[in-house]
Amino acid sequence: MESASNRTGNRIYFLDNLRAFIVLLVIAFHVSITYMAHAPQWWYVVDTQNSSLFTLFVMATDVYIMPIMFFIAGYFAVPVLQRKGTIVFLKDKFFRIVLPWIGGVLFLAPVITYMIWYSRSSTPPEYFLYVKTMFFTPVIFNHAHYWFLGELSYFFLGVAILYTMNPAIFERKAIAQAPSGYFFPLFGFIMAVSFFIPSLFFLPDTWFNKLYIISLQPSRFGAYIGYFVLGIYAWKNLWFTDGGYMPRLGRWFSAAIILLIVFLVYRVTFADTTPLLLKVGNAALHSYFCLAAVFAFIAFFHRYVDSSAYLWRRLSANSYTMYYIHQLIVISATYMALKIQLPVFFKYLLVAGSCMVLCFLLSEYVIGKLKRLPPASSGNKQTI
Repeated sequence: MESASNRTGNRIYFLDNLRAFIVLLVIAFHVSITYMAHAPQWWYVVDTQNSSLFTLFVMATDVYIMPIMFFIAGYFAVPVLQRKGTIVFLKDKFFRIVLPWIGGVLFLAPVITYMIWYSRSSTPPEYFLYVKTMFFTPVIFNHAHYWFLGELSYFFLGVAILYTMNPAIFERKAIAQAPSGYFFPLFGFIMAVSFFIPSLFFLPDTWFNKLYIISLQPSRFGAYIGYFVLGIYAWKNLWFTDGGYMPRLGRWFSAAIILLIVFLVYRVTFADTTPLLLKVGNAALHSYFCLAAVFAFIAFFHRYVDSSAYLWRRLSANSYTMYYIHQLIVISATYMALKIQLPVFFKYLLVAGSCMVLCFLLSEYVIGKLKRLPPASSGNKQTI
């Protein structure tokens, strides 16, 4: 979760702001699952008030939110590695990414998953007994939303190893290189293949948890690698810098809207069918809709949200912490709202808005202040 600068030393604010927006969208997305028609049975809190519109929102948003996060992480990774060096880079990632990932999985994921029982039963299992006898079993164990930190850890480690072995492959071009006419169609095809092959063995939303340190969706994992690498490629070729490639908003936005409609119609129409050709169609639409949405968001934020305004700066500075804590806030808010009878869309807006505001306030004014406190021993030092 670093920030980047362009060739002239100016901050690329629109990428910082896009990342902050995606974290807010992740919060809205996770609240939406509670109000889906036919929400997944494994979801933490499910409300009896629901709507098919939330199902469509979840279907669409789930395609592109994490690829955007991995793309931005890849774009920022190499300049930070070059500036800090391999040892400092890995040390920094260990304390900022790896330890929070492990801590989240061991101490917070059990709390989040416990809400499946707590929100549905008047006599849920006693919490510590549940942790001891249930959570760490293969059927139940999961990383919650901390899987993202786990995959980032592996990607950053891979980049550091490759950089140590051959720094030349990460050298930035002296002159900006625009992508060729076949670059994006080819990238979309590769991502479609990476989605299709696992779909022959796993359902698209299946989670694969093994050895406690691996938590991923096989059908999505190839795309996450692909967009992380694409972010590195974009940085190497000076995309989004002065004179570098910048996606055209009209072109990418139009493609994203058309593919969104086709993708949703396809998913709704063929939701319960599994013929091979339908899997091919689903993989292709998923891949190209994701690609169009990612670059439509980049183009939109470059044109309209390339701002260093105070609120965007604070949202960007708090985006990591907000992501880290948000599920605890979401499950609490959606659970407390279960018995509140309001029109479902108003209820959703109330809960989602409250979660966003509360996550920001806790990050900015509670956790942020705790981070800035001096070590406990510093106040006891004497000046001689």
